Amino acid sequence: MSSKINDPVIPEFIVFSIGDSRKPSTWSNMPFFFTRTLEQRGHRVHHVNIAPSRFVQLLFDVPWKVFCRLVGRQTRFTYIRSRMNRHVVNAKIQRALRRYPEGHCVFMTFSFATGNNRPYTLFCDQTFEQHIAYFDERKPDSLEKPTIIEERRNLKEAALIIALFPDLATSLRRVHGSKVKYYGNVVNMDRLNADRNVLLARKWEGNELVFIGSLKYKEGLERLAEAVEILNGMDRPELTVNVIGMDRRDLPSAPRNMKFHGYLDKGNPGQKRTYFDILERSRLFVNPNPKWAAFSASCEALFLYTPVVIFPYGEFARTFGDINKVGHALGSTRPHDLAQAITTLFQDERAWTEKAIAAHEATKAMSWENYVNSYLSDLRAGEAS
Repeated sequence: MSSKINDPVIPEFIVFSIGDSRKPSTWSNMPFFFTRTLEQRGHRVHHVNIAPSRFVQLLFDVPWKVFCRLVGRQTRFTYIRSRMNRHVVNAKIQRALRRYPEGHCVFMTFSFATGNNRPYTLFCDQTFEQHIAYFDERKPDSLEKPTIIEERRNLKEAALIIALFPDLATSLRRVHGSKVKYYGNVVNMDRLNADRNVLLARKWEGNELVFIGSLKYKEGLERLAEAVEILNGMDRPELTVNVIGMDRRDLPSAPRNMKFHGYLDKGNPGQKRTYFDILERSRLFVNPNPKWAAFSASCEALFLYTPVVIFPYGEFARTFGDINKVGHALGSTRPHDLAQAITTLFQDERAWTEKAIAAHEATKAMSWENYVNSYLSDLRAGEAS
């Protein structure tokens, strides 16, 4: 655990997040580890949840999404991007500012800010505009544009901007200059003192691989299921595929050796143990989604000596360099090629061991202590005064 300090410059923080920052389930564990590390360093943290009411959100989003499907409209506009929600959230923010007049504000989103002269930090992984351009390959529609305009204003007025990824940092620096900070990335887990040789032996003997991803990664899971069918037809020991984040009902045609565990909440001690036990015994992390492959989960896998089989999507490749050093970079969507990559790594113990060790080495410095130290250093230097 980090040693506590008494920081005379920034003694306390108000952290605004879409979801409860005290729960690991919020945004891939990022707010949880960020705020916990600040608290371990002796800072007081006020947690402000600016997520909308679940009931109101569903009341708005369900009929809206049905309508969009019926008319063939592609949009990422939902209740959370609506004027009504923005009014509610801004009221929550102003109440928090009055309640905590001295705390430095951190928004773990680019979509909201203080709206006054009080300094604040923005911390996120992608702007709404970049998200639409990258994943949808289109221009924003008229309903999406107000959020984009708001985010641009928030970014302009922020004292500091923390970019979680290198490409994001580069693009934001072109507009906002040196106040954009990139501290590398982080592994969202408590540090384990596992014996390397014992862990490597367990993985090699286990004949298992893991897929981690919610329903939005279903395309990758479908590819993996096809590859597993090919592998099942080979003259080789049958492997076990652990699927975390989806249930069998999401892919009922999946082969029987694919075991579905659903969403595992790290805030639940039993589910947390199951999650890390699967990672510790899995020989490979496989997510053949072309544009994104559960970045945070892949970092956890790498730290636990688990080579990855993924497409070399931009932010991952820019973070880690040559993916083939820590796994296998897919170049094709063909299930046969995915099956071949898995087979190759399962057959060559020496090559697999080298990649497993390199995977851990690539992530061992990605600690929240280092990350928060870098952030606090910038605050003390007067960047957010």
